[in-house]
Amino acid sequence: MSAKGRLAGKRALVTGSTQGLGAGIARRFVAEGARVVVTGRNRDRGKAMAKRIGRGTVFIPADLVNPEEVRRLATEALKALGGLDILVNSAAMPERSNLDTFTADQFDRLFHCDVLAPLLLAQAARKALAARTGTIINIGSVNAYVGDGNLLVYSATKGALMTATRNLAAQLQYDRIRVHVLNCGWMDTEGERAIMSGEGHPINFLDEAGKFRPMGRLITPADVGAACVWLASDEAAVFSGTVIDLEQHPVGGWGRRRRKEEKK
Repeated sequence: MSAKGRLAGKRALVTGSTQGLGAGIARRFVAEGARVVVTGRNRDRGKAMAKRIGRGTVFIPADLVNPEEVRRLATEALKALGGLDILVNSAAMPERSNLDTFTADQFDRLFHCDVLAPLLLAQAARKALAARTGTIINIGSVNAYVGDGNLLVYSATKGALMTATRNLAAQLQYDRIRVHVLNCGWMDTEGERAIMSGEGHPINFLDEAGKFRPMGRLITPADVGAACVWLASDEAAVFSGTVIDLEQHPVGGWGRRRRKEEKK
């Protein structure tokens, strides 16, 4: 590995990066030598995050529910960086809903942010990524396979994103653009803590819940960031179209394992 980092000289756009998972990925990229554009809806938070990360990090505000803002983000990011090597679609809206409570407005909002925006960004960045043998990393969720009962629409978006990722990998293989999706498990982020608090859980709920996971804790943005660094680096140059379940146990195997242990 170069002393300057595995991503030295590379340029990245990371969506949903003013806090939480996206911010964690952006930090890891910069630590590995990349120049990064962070983006989100909150201008004050975004400017503060770019300043905190440092090393030439640029903040560009955008609401990914709005297709015109997505296209503007792509144009401004390419201009700010002078090209693009890595596109990470981390932004998502994990809003709760089930068959009785979801609305058409929620459906449109989540699919615009979680599925349409990644496709529009890939479309706008295709030429630049092809010029640099680039990488697209979509942040999915293990909810893509079935999902919790109160994540109906969110789970549907992640299922769509997983399939779109494989489709893009097939389309872009001879452009030498690699495309991957990381289906993440339960993660400890500021956003998740806020959701849990809003649902009435105690402040240490995620800490306690993590004790019952195989590794004794929940997944963190640093864990995902490490995986993203490898996938975006030249070490993974010949891999594309991969669906990685970034979870502590085989998807679907957690409940069976717990029940077996409880019988002992």
